[in-house]
Amino acid sequence: MPGTLKSDLSCRIVHLQCLVKTLRGKGQKSVSNVGPIADAINRANKLIDLLKGIKLEVNDETLNDYFVEYINHLNGSANSIRKCQEFIEVCELLLYYIEQVDFENYFSSLYHIMISWQSQLMNSSEFKPKIIDVFKAMEKDLGAHIYPMMSLRIGLIGETSAGKSSLLNHLRGLHDDEENFKLNTASEKELMSPMRYGKSTLCRLEFEHQYSNGSKITFVDIEGATEYDQCLKCGNYFDEIRKSDCDLYIIVFEHKCTEIHRSWEEYIVNELHRQCRFVRNKADDLFLRTFQEDVGIDFNSASQTQRDKYAKLVLERIRKSVTSDINGKQLHKLYLTSCSYMRNRSYEMLFSMPYGNFDLDELIHDIQHLPPDFHEDRLLATATRATATVINTCFRRGYVVNVLKYKIYAGVAAVVPLLDLLPRYFGREEIRQVFGVNSRSRFMNWWTGQADEFKDYLTQFQIVITEQGFKTSAFQKSFQYRGTATASKVSSGTSVVLKGVTTVGIAGLSVSDDFLRNAGVGVITVARGVSIGFIVAGVVVTAAMCAWSAVSNGKQMYDYLNRLCDDLIVVAAYVAKKIIEDNHRVRTTFSN
Repeated sequence: MPGTLKSDLSCRIVHLQCLVKTLRGKGQKSVSNVGPIADAINRANKLIDLLKGIKLEVNDETLNDYFVEYINHLNGSANSIRKCQEFIEVCELLLYYIEQVDFENYFSSLYHIMISWQSQLMNSSEFKPKIIDVFKAMEKDLGAHIYPMMSLRIGLIGETSAGKSSLLNHLRGLHDDEENFKLNTASEKELMSPMRYGKSTLCRLEFEHQYSNGSKITFVDIEGATEYDQCLKCGNYFDEIRKSDCDLYIIVFEHKCTEIHRSWEEYIVNELHRQCRFVRNKADDLFLRTFQEDVGIDFNSASQTQRDKYAKLVLERIRKSVTSDINGKQLHKLYLTSCSYMRNRSYEMLFSMPYGNFDLDELIHDIQHLPPDFHEDRLLATATRATATVINTCFRRGYVVNVLKYKIYAGVAAVVPLLDLLPRYFGREEIRQVFGVNSRSRFMNWWTGQADEFKDYLTQFQIVITEQGFKTSAFQKSFQYRGTATASKVSSGTSVVLKGVTTVGIAGLSVSDDFLRNAGVGVITVARGVSIGFIVAGVVVTAAMCAWSAVSNGKQMYDYLNRLCDDLIVVAAYVAKKIIEDNHRVRTTFSN
């Protein structure tokens, strides 16, 4: 039907307009991706204009033709293999540049050092990046955020039609009546999260909002869950929750908190280490039904005296009925709201009452006054992600050292049992020195009495860490550890040495001298044949062992490089946390 198609068109148009508006607002501060950002916005606007044209022209007579044209525009072409390929590519491209602009705006030193190194690595065979420069750039960027003012991210999750998009619009102070929704596709209007019956959010949407007290919030409208198989298909929704990367998650439901909602809460708290709140939406329906059942009179037909007399009791009853899940376990924090797609006149009387908004104002107040810990955690997560991006982009490269050289050394050294471990050790040492983790070998440090520049830099932070987080021994003696030090978790493969021992014993034989002479000739002949066979076998086995050792050494070096990069990211997280804690103390000192 034309109405269904127009509704779908409106939703997709708003999705694209939302991303374009976010990128255009943030992209004004970018100086590195001006051209690509403009191209991405133009590509999105072109698709928006095509979809708007279909929406204006479609009717009963042209429905089939425009439906085919609509599908072709979403796919990009009639021969596209992937459904909605063009729509998905445009959305992902806009999201990518939004992340890049945030990276450049908040961590400009890290961003520009990464761009500079990328250019050098493309034009030179010499590996020049040093890890100490990454940490100093991160320290400089965090020093500019003594008062962390980064926008917090709040995500709304729940099943389809739970009212997430409507609640999000209310949290932003936008009305979601039908007339505003019809006008919402115009670019000059304040963009709202699309609403309709059924699934309205087709991909992750982000809306930036600033409250009157200066609090900046990025609301993330996550598409609704449509699968209820907790063991199989709902795992995809966990991935959507993780990718949204929010500081606070609001779990929205409209009936009773179920095991699915509890599983989301457990994942958010225990796996993502974030906080969440519960919202029982569409409380207006529940209130009106409960009022009818308990009082015996329809709320709209009751007198003002009756409404004032029984409203508080009805509210207490519905709170008691929804503050526990289906298993009777109490919810930690629950808000009642009445946000839905459309409101008819039967609700107007309730909404005109002081209690008609239920807990919406309280929820908005709590969002406006989130504790400083939320801002510090957001800054820490962003700093760690930015540093990891630089390390993964510039350091996690296979040509950092000449691996082939050490593969040859290991192959030759494998002739002697365990000697192939030496090339492996020197290869790892060269990786550490090329990265700048070590300034020189450990022997030279001992001989000259000097310390490694990077490790000496780390000591100033006086960080106490947990050793279990490391995958190599590179930082084994660089930090103080909590509890008893455990054995190193570094795994180093050893060469396989085959040793054969053959023992022949002859006893109790009484034979003649002639027999012994004849037998001796035969034994000598057999022994010569056996010895030649063992020599040939030994050469073959030795060659195989040398080849295996060479290949294994190369794999071990690549593996060590990746594990060392993982350790550097772990160290970066600890350093960033310490810098943020120091900033907090400075902030507290100035406040007092």
